[in-house]
Amino acid sequence: MNMLQRVLIAALLFTGIGVVYSQYTGPGSKQKIYTVKEIKDNALKLDRQDIVVALRGTIIQQLDNKTYLFKDATGTLHVEIKKKHLPAFKFDDKTILILYGEVDYDLLEGTEVEVESIERASKQ
Repeated sequence: MNMLQRVLIAALLFTGIGVVYSQYTGPGSKQKIYTVKEIKDNALKLDRQDIVVALRGTIIQQLDNKTYLFKDATGTLHVEIKKKHLPAFKFDDKTILILYGEVDYDLLEGTEVEVESIERASKQ
């Protein structure tokens, strides 16, 4: 077995291990719901650990074609939502949503969440 074959086999093994540790964030998951304040207070740590966070609140404004202003009881935060991640249902500034995504912390530009999926929050 030559060196290239060994490297390819090792890469396939490590890729398979990564899939095993993926996080399910959809309905029925017991994932912690973060507040805007918790995300801002722990942004650097959450960004470095690539943790998928969940936020519960409303999108109150569209700032550009993929940046929105998200609000919960603790504050506001910019969220980036690509068109492919927008939900199939219509929503407005009164629709309670749960956003799932990764925290992106930048010292100069601030903190935002790159949204990977959105669901309508169940009434509580």
